[in-house]
Amino acid sequence: MDYLRRAKEISCRARTNIIKVVYRAKGGHVGGSLSVVDILSAIYSVVDEYDVEVILSKGHCLLAWLCVLKEIGEVSEEDLQEYYSDGSKFAGHPKKGSSKSITWGTGSLGHGLAVCCGKAMARPKTSYFCILGDGECNEGSVWESLMFMAQHQLKNITVIIDNNRLESLDLTCNILNIENLEQRLNGLKLNTVRIDGHDMNLAIDLFRRRLVIEDKMQPLVIVADTLKGKGVSYMEGVPMWHHRKLNEAEFRMALKELKEEVRQ
Repeated sequence: MDYLRRAKEISCRARTNIIKVVYRAKGGHVGGSLSVVDILSAIYSVVDEYDVEVILSKGHCLLAWLCVLKEIGEVSEEDLQEYYSDGSKFAGHPKKGSSKSITWGTGSLGHGLAVCCGKAMARPKTSYFCILGDGECNEGSVWESLMFMAQHQLKNITVIIDNNRLESLDLTCNILNIENLEQRLNGLKLNTVRIDGHDMNLAIDLFRRRLVIEDKMQPLVIVADTLKGKGVSYMEGVPMWHHRKLNEAEFRMALKELKEEVRQ
């Protein structure tokens, strides 16, 4: 299977749908959804043959997850049409059981990895991918969970930090600096690698190796450097696009840029 081609196709369509849904819903966590969608696309391009559970600890970026799940047939177009509307099963954060892949409710930041640790201890043959935000790492419970994961050598957990360097209204380093992440994580005796979070070829290679039982020699933390608002020039690296609605001009410009990116 051409995993890279599949991941790119998922990501391109999902990124476009993120913009369409935010425009239609008149709001959403667009910036972080655009930064994490390549990571999610890479995961879901390789997991078909394995027992895998994904915990999106940065739950406010549910929209990226839903748009990826739509591409693999788990979420319908109707679900996306109803997103953020009265009576929808999908609001702004994951609700446990709302979809096959959504096994835990998240959004109150800092809890996803703790849940993941408990699940990993109970089901050592299942592979867990836990996606955190860099701003979320301001939460002390994240570091408690990382220490727990290291002490108990939970080899079936892969932590991915979506390091887009922005949180809510400002740069992460201005609010509460978490760098140098590798040094901090290595100090916990956790195997840590840093990658370009938009390099899906590299991400796919890492994820596939983690899904082979023999490769699970120790827990792994991936610091994925990403760009908030990736793919839409006027959103990239701009704090106000953490959560925002799109006017018609912004919507059309975003779609135009994403179509041009696909043609390149």
